[in-house]
Amino acid sequence: MEVLLLGIGGMMPMPGRWLTSAVVLLEGRATMFDCGEGTQVALKKSGFGVGRIERFVMSHLHGDHLLGLPGMLMLMTQAEIEQEVEIVGPPDVTRWARGNRDLLRFYLNYSLRYTDLEADGGEIKTDSFTLQYLPLKHSTTTYGFALIENERPGKFSLAKARELGVPEGPLFGALQRGESVRVGDREIKPEDVLGPARRGRKIAYATDTAPCKNVYRLLKDADFAVIEAMFLNEEEQDAAEKRHLTAKQAGRIVRESGCRRAVIAHVSPRYRWEDLQTLETQAREDCDAIELGKPLERYAVPLPD
Repeated sequence: MEVLLLGIGGMMPMPGRWLTSAVVLLEGRATMFDCGEGTQVALKKSGFGVGRIERFVMSHLHGDHLLGLPGMLMLMTQAEIEQEVEIVGPPDVTRWARGNRDLLRFYLNYSLRYTDLEADGGEIKTDSFTLQYLPLKHSTTTYGFALIENERPGKFSLAKARELGVPEGPLFGALQRGESVRVGDREIKPEDVLGPARRGRKIAYATDTAPCKNVYRLLKDADFAVIEAMFLNEEEQDAAEKRHLTAKQAGRIVRESGCRRAVIAHVSPRYRWEDLQTLETQAREDCDAIELGKPLERYAVPLPD
């Protein structure tokens, strides 16, 4: 599993600072979170193939988070896409996406599916992960997300397998995949040779929010998170009025939620590049698990055990 961070900007794209968007790659398939203006430029520059994207997850109906979606959908027609592509978001976002598709009448060589998010939060299950979502505290209906990989089988005990007379080879692999096998007239079940199930990895994405309980819930025990820190600490009043986080607030949320590693995104365009080091320093005052996000960086998220 890895996270490709396409941008860390907020409000408007700037030279070298694309708008906040992240792609989670798992088992060769990709889910993109938010798609603001110019996101396809960042994706092309990263070298990441658009043909692997099977889902767009949109946080809310603000232009810096969704105006790049029509162009991205058109770009994807250049790839040989076999899968259905899903657009997930609040009802007003999916309605906007449908309206653009109908009005512009652009050509697609793949099918689209739209999924509306429930007002109070919920989850969407796939064959490899569960996408949890909760409402955040912003100036419009906005959601944060946690992508949680399915549990993995427990560790394989070679000693137990040998004790039960399982021959080395394909039967070992079948048991490790959670399948029962036959040895002579006996059935050997996975639980006979596997330890307790192991948790999957957890990725959180939370941007455009004031401090609230749900952002803590989404980042709780996450292995990796993308979290906004739009303002320096001295602009806390401005952050509160616009319902965004300061650097210190972002660091506190990461620390208190038990998140193992987080990167800062959605920073205000008022800051120059040299100001962003101060933003990172303030976020890290009492949390060493947070750092400034690097556009186009691919962050590996290792298995916990």
